[in-house]
Amino acid sequence: MKDTSKKKSSVRRVKQTVILKWNPAVSSIHFYDFLSRILWDDDKADWSIWDYGKVRKGDRFFMLKVGCGTCGIVEAGTITSDPTPDKDWSGQGRKVYYCDYQSEIMINPETLPIIGTEQLQAAIPDFDWTGGHAGTVLNDSQAKVLQKLYVSYLRENAPLFADRFELINRREMENDQLYLSRSLSRKLFERS
Repeated sequence: MKDTSKKKSSVRRVKQTVILKWNPAVSSIHFYDFLSRILWDDDKADWSIWDYGKVRKGDRFFMLKVGCGTCGIVEAGTITSDPTPDKDWSGQGRKVYYCDYQSEIMINPETLPIIGTEQLQAAIPDFDWTGGHAGTVLNDSQAKVLQKLYVSYLRENAPLFADRFELINRREMENDQLYLSRSLSRKLFERS
């Protein structure tokens, strides 16, 4: 007789790419809160997840600023917890799931270039880059295109980031500009 008891699957789950959407005009997180996180190297936070059934610890995320001001990717990193229900951030009493995350990069979109909404829309036109729910999962082909855009963006902007950090280290400006994790800094600035 065949054993029908539940066994752990040996099939590895493919990591998802999750788009966290943030509109400072309606969010409980205001733009100055985001700048404070950069200033104080606060790389851990949580965010609401629409596709909570598809998101798991270890997935990749990109924070998309929508709404007012310069819009596009302002943050990226790793989801560090499975989704869990908690109080609705908007006060509307909805059932909302949240994931913790850790950032590898946070960019002030008013002082540094970002991957903008227009660029995202041109590269991945079958995804809504202007609004919608936070915590939406990209399909595999969309995720691959976004990852290529991101790698290219980092490569192109590494010299600017290095110059900006030099000014910050010389105390010629506050660091409300850019946060990079140590591992990403090493990747971007190590000399070949």
